Amino acid sequence: MTTCPVCGSKKWTERCKIDNWAIEECDACGFAKIDPMPVRESRAECYSEKKIIERNVRQKSSLQNFSRLLKRLFSKITKRDKKAIFYDKLRRYLSPKSKVLDIGCGDGSFLRKAKENFVCTGIEISGYLASLARKHSGFRVISGNFLDMEFNNEEYDGVTLISLLEHLDDPLQAVKKCSEFLRPGGILLLKTVNYSCLNRRIKKERWTGFRPPDHVVYFNPYNLKLLLKKAGFGKIKISGMPFNDNMYCEAVK
Repeated sequence: MTTCPVCGSKKWTERCKIDNWAIEECDACGFAKIDPMPVRESRAECYSEKKIIERNVRQKSSLQNFSRLLKRLFSKITKRDKKAIFYDKLRRYLSPKSKVLDIGCGDGSFLRKAKENFVCTGIEISGYLASLARKHSGFRVISGNFLDMEFNNEEYDGVTLISLLEHLDDPLQAVKKCSEFLRPGGILLLKTVNYSCLNRRIKKERWTGFRPPDHVVYFNPYNLKLLLKKAGFGKIKISGMPFNDNMYCEAVK
């Protein structure tokens, strides 16, 4: 990636180095990426059963463990359950039995909640995770990379992109694809890491959001909004707390 997908600039500044990857930031809009980028054709292998299990059991640093503990405590205190957050947002925008597409559905944990009120479909690049999702009834699961999929003009009322955008090497194509899946007036809900959060500024290269080559792109609220406007979305709302590593977005087509 030599051209910024948000603003078109070709000027980058290296902010830090993590193992074999540089974190480069666009001089114009603040969008960030890793360099070198992984080959897209190799991405499915990153989410094989072996790789997923390896990531789950890999020893984390004490700082990362402490950060995760604080997040869990915060979630309990504020009752901010990820599945409930997205489910409640969908209910505010959509009527019962509306069609919802969850891109990057993983093992289907969100779909198991969303099916209570909506007609749900999930897409998952990992064959292993898709097989886990299919063990549950009440929704359809499609295996593959959604960037390469065609749905024959099938439209959805809502699309969710939960902790996925940071994994994608062409984020503009990704949000344009989400727009293609949506009917006019449909809602895109997404969650991604917040590059401008205070945690990143304090921890620098030790920030938990930096996970190359798994996480490849990084947004702040400003340039995420620019990207969504570029993809054709209208009303856009982005929220994030200073010490929260993530931000949430609602975008209406």
